[in-house]
Amino acid sequence: MILIVERIKTALKKRKVKVFSLFLLFSTLAWLINNLSQSFVSNTSFELEYVNTPDAFLLTQTPREAIDVRLRAIGFQFVGFEIRKRKVQIDLSNISVKGDRYFILPKVYRKQIERQLPNSMEVLQMDNDTLFIPLMELIVKEVPVIPRTNVELATNYMLNGPITVAPPTVKLRGPKSEVDTITAIRTSFMNLENVSNDFSQEQALVLHRDLTKSNLAPPTVIISGRVLRFSEKVLSVPVVMVNVPDSVKVRMFPNEVKVLCQGTIEALKDLNPNDFKIISDYNQIASAKDNKLPLLMENFPDKLSTATLVTNEVEFILRRE
Repeated sequence: MILIVERIKTALKKRKVKVFSLFLLFSTLAWLINNLSQSFVSNTSFELEYVNTPDAFLLTQTPREAIDVRLRAIGFQFVGFEIRKRKVQIDLSNISVKGDRYFILPKVYRKQIERQLPNSMEVLQMDNDTLFIPLMELIVKEVPVIPRTNVELATNYMLNGPITVAPPTVKLRGPKSEVDTITAIRTSFMNLENVSNDFSQEQALVLHRDLTKSNLAPPTVIISGRVLRFSEKVLSVPVVMVNVPDSVKVRMFPNEVKVLCQGTIEALKDLNPNDFKIISDYNQIASAKDNKLPLLMENFPDKLSTATLVTNEVEFILRRE
């Protein structure tokens, strides 16, 4: 019986200790909350983030990274600063210039910082140093785009016109020392195989590795091409000798040559030998070998994709009158 009573007394003592500890904890928390809810004056620092760099300039390196301030603020806010530093923005659109130096005066960036703080914070004191900003002046130059492509067409297909780039020119923005030497910008390589349809593909532009402080607008272009199915037709076209003196007669063998024409079916069906002009020049006789003269196709219809001479020269016989 005595043992049971002793155990009860021990349990009660332990319970009292637990209750006392719990009340002590709650009291401490209440005291802490009450005190941290009060205003305090203390020192802290803000991290600086630089924004709104003027378009005509490049920030070459990070200026001052933090600034020390003396604040009147609620205790909880100071606790928050210890956990994570507050970041404030410095607006570079308000920058001042003197000679080749760019800076922001203390009164200017102080107002910027104060506008970003809640009403419960008051800046009492702040570093009074001018912020010098390392800026580099930029220029903008418009340069043409050169596409890098390998387009392999399917059998009996051809490009209907040249490959196009949109936009054909882009704006290169950077320091004068970098931009001045650039005359064109190339695209990344585009490889297409067995193409039988029109194509249009976005390709990135490639900056030379030396252009470390330059950028492009836009950074990509669209490379396009129109593809059509073609047919072939062989046509016999008369050869005309030009620059022949009145006192000379010239006979050519053959006096007609074949022309291989490639184009759409619509372009081929109405072809006529009179649409072509193939000439041989009498003035080249003095340098001719084996009584042969070269042929030149001076004209062929624009609607054809290609027109190729099957024979590139003719034999001739002269007869003087």
